[in-house]
Amino acid sequence: MKKSRKMLLMLLPLLIAYVFQATQYARAPLKYGYYIVYAQNADISLLPGTDLSPSGDPLLQNSTIQEGLYNLTLGKWAPGYRLNYTDAFHIRNREAFNIALITLNFSSPSNGTNYLAAYVRNDTDGDGAPDGGWIAVWLGSQTWAPADGNQLDISNYIFFVPNSELPVKLEIKLPESGLPLSQGTPELFYTGDIYLWFTSLDF
Repeated sequence: MKKSRKMLLMLLPLLIAYVFQATQYARAPLKYGYYIVYAQNADISLLPGTDLSPSGDPLLQNSTIQEGLYNLTLGKWAPGYRLNYTDAFHIRNREAFNIALITLNFSSPSNGTNYLAAYVRNDTDGDGAPDGGWIAVWLGSQTWAPADGNQLDISNYIFFVPNSELPVKLEIKLPESGLPLSQGTPELFYTGDIYLWFTSLDF
């Protein structure tokens, strides 16, 4: 792979747009829908995990709206629910060189991020397989500790050797009360864009 190809990958964002709703009724559903777009100028792909949606389909689905667009549908849930998908989707490095996931953040404006958490299993020994426990890459500000958003940086990253594939776990925690719902506002609509930032690594 040419060096110029590596330079294009420096701080390359992988975009994930998300949307979900909440309603005031105690057992009315909360719907989560995520839209995932492959990164341009890099060979990084997203693949379905083994977790299934309530309809029995893989969480990660091809979108019929746009080529290269994928939907990650997490089902319908009410306030107070705790959702844990331990194999929501996978990130695969199809490049010929090492890369690292160094940041997960959100576009401005984005909302509902305080109820979300994302984890990835790292490849600590460089053999292309996930090792050890889950590493937090994003922790929502309301329901996780330490709850301060992005957990990664250039020194604390998720490592991918060429052709490696690592799983992503997603959690959603909704409080029993405190959501700004009322008769005048029976539903909440959360939306925004998640950015996964990658860089190339040379050892």
